[in-house]
Parts: sequence; structure tokens; C-alpha cells
Amino acid sequence: MTVAAEPHPWRVPPRWVLLVAVLSIVCAEVAGASMARFKVELTRWARDAMLARPAVHGLVGVRDVDERILDEALVKFDAGLRLFHMHAEGMGLVIIATTMVAATVARAGVARRVIIALLTTGGAGYPVGYLVWSALIPAYGLERAKTIAEWLVWIPFGSATIVALWWLTGLIALRMIRP
Repeated sequence: MTVAAEPHPWRVPPRWVLLVAVLSIVCAEVAGASMARFKVELTRWARDAMLARPAVHGLVGVRDVDERILDEALVKFDAGLRLFHMHAEGMGLVIIATTMVAATVARAGVARRVIIALLTTGGAGYPVGYLVWSALIPAYGLERAKTIAEWLVWIPFGSATIVALWWLTGLIALRMIRP
């Protein structure tokens, strides 16, 4: 009878990582509650801000035309807030899971620390892009707000997460080939 090897013990990521992950989830929950509680106020603020910048939104002064444009922008404004809520919640959990894998699999200290830092900052930062997008829609319009959010938040933080995940995937594959 052969004795199975001891299971590899899981390592917990650093406490600061867990704090960031839990704060991400907390912010998501507060945002969700705030969206429900202040829906009318948020919509009114966004609509007033859009009406104050008719040229930015392509408003022409014809109610039938302008209402469709405003409705679309308000739907996107609300969608950005909801997407923040969902992504911040989900990425908090992703941070915990992936950094635990990194802490366990990455043996080299520098590699482990860099992967964990990329996963944490990328995972926590990415959802903020949806808040940035929503906040900028009233002042800059749909497309310009999206472009700003992409370049300031989604691309850098998303790229950090993707690089870290591919690096971690490579380490896992390497451990499978030569344990």
C-alpha cells in the first residue's frame, strides 16, 4: 500500500491584501445600498449636469430627440454604477482566491510579492473605472467618458491583473511539469 503524499498546505496572502479585498467588497455593498437609496437624487444630478452641457451630449432643443439621448446616457450612467457594484464584489473574491494561489505556488519571494501586488492592485483598481465612467458621463458625454475611464483605469489595472494571472498560470503549469 502506498501512502499518498501530504497535501500541499495553502498559504494565506499578506494581511494588507485581505484588507484590500474586503474593503473592495465593503465598497461594493455600500455602493449597492447607495444606488438603491439615492437613485432619484443621482439621476436628477446626472440629468441636470447633462442639460447644462447640451453641446457635449448632442442635445438639439427638440424634446423628442433630446429625451432619447438623455435616456440613453442615464441608462449608461446607472449601468456604470451597477457594474462597479458587481465588479468590486467579484474582484474582492478574485483577489482573495488568486493571491492565495500565488502565495502557495510562487516559491520565489520577489515573484510571489510582485504577482500578489499586481493581482491586488489590478483587482481593486479595475472596478473603480466604472465609477469614473459614470461620474464623467454628465460632463464629457458617453464616448469621451468611456475613453477616459479606459485609459486611466481599465487598461492599466486590467493589464496588471492579466499579466499577473498569466504569470501565475505559467508557474502552475511549471509546477505540474516539474513538481
